[in-house]
Amino acid sequence: MKKQEILHYVTNFIFPKHCIICDELLPFGIGLKNDFLCDKCKDKLEFIEEPYCKKCGAKIYEKDEGLCDNCKNKIKENSSSFEYGFGILRYNNYVKESIHKIKYNGKKEYIEFYAKLLAKAFHDKLKEISPDCFVPVPIHIERERERGYNQSEVLADCLSKELIKYHIDIPVNKHLIKRLKKTVALNKLSISERKAELNNAFSVDNSEGIEKVIIVDDIYTTGTTIETMSKMLKNNNVKEIYFICIAVVDNM
Repeated sequence: MKKQEILHYVTNFIFPKHCIICDELLPFGIGLKNDFLCDKCKDKLEFIEEPYCKKCGAKIYEKDEGLCDNCKNKIKENSSSFEYGFGILRYNNYVKESIHKIKYNGKKEYIEFYAKLLAKAFHDKLKEISPDCFVPVPIHIERERERGYNQSEVLADCLSKELIKYHIDIPVNKHLIKRLKKTVALNKLSISERKAELNNAFSVDNSEGIEKVIIVDDIYTTGTTIETMSKMLKNNNVKEIYFICIAVVDNM
């Protein structure tokens, strides 16, 4: 047995993994295969497959359409600032609960699993985009103190680390955009209310020499946060902006 395998075996014995859906303790040894799902939950993740929106990655049902209604409206109104983005999973109730545990129950270790999924699925696409850096969506300092971490920042770090295995080096820039305003939870707000709440919520620090970035977030819902950040970045001379996330809400 290789030294790395022995270390992995010992680590999983001392710190056994839990299922990222139901949180039950996984049988010893599963972690050696980088598995994070128990048998009863392994089919609960819905991977995004064709057809999906070519702009935001949301699931659509009309293959000829190419875009979801949300993105069609933004393009029609000339209100879209990012190039395109993608996620690995549909935002179903199981993923919703898993991400809720990450944000509010301290299950930071779940993020490693999602980073592995993203790296495996999108390493070729990420290499093709070849960004200057990943930019995690910032949260307000008070909220970060409450949670103990910023889940988007942890995801960006894990993803950057995973991509090294594919010989891709994308650093994480945690200081390019700062959160100035502690906004209310956006998930129950309309698009117009989200826009109003995010007004003056961010500031761009030093974008000199940065021309292409990928914003990292956990969920893409209406895209208001990504759009707000993208507009600010483009106003500060960043030419191309993409995003990557764990899950995308259906925008049909």
